[in-house]
Amino acid sequence: MTIELHGGTIIGDIEIEAPPEAVFDALTTPEDLTAWWGADGVYRTHDWEIDLRPGGTWNCRATSAGGEMTVHGVYLEVERPRSLAYTWNPSWEPIPATTIRYTLTKIAGGTKVHFEHSGFEGHQKSQQGHSQGWARVMEWLSGYLNGKAVAQ
Repeated sequence: MTIELHGGTIIGDIEIEAPPEAVFDALTTPEDLTAWWGADGVYRTHDWEIDLRPGGTWNCRATSAGGEMTVHGVYLEVERPRSLAYTWNPSWEPIPATTIRYTLTKIAGGTKVHFEHSGFEGHQKSQQGHSQGWARVMEWLSGYLNGKAVAQ
């Protein structure tokens, strides 16, 4: 996995041993998202509500030792199983909504996931925190789809 910061954008790549359809579904299905996005001792996501279409909304809650958080957004692009883009507006960050874009490419043995989280111009501290979070999130996704336990 690689994660780099370029201007106000976080850019990452990871290879996952699952077909693009499975990766896309894990990124868009409430049951799957609840199963993998989070870990004990960090936070757990739950109550995902998803209207999976361009212009459709999504939201979820997360519980951590620090309490309840929410995050919501709007789908900008939905092209199963190749690409997905949506806005990201977390309750814990006093910054404008950012944009997350995934590109899924079939490779031998699975899928290359390329993601870009943009819109952090002028918010370097938030960008740094989110880049650390993305490393964890991509490990959780990979572990879930590969059927392995992932270290927290």
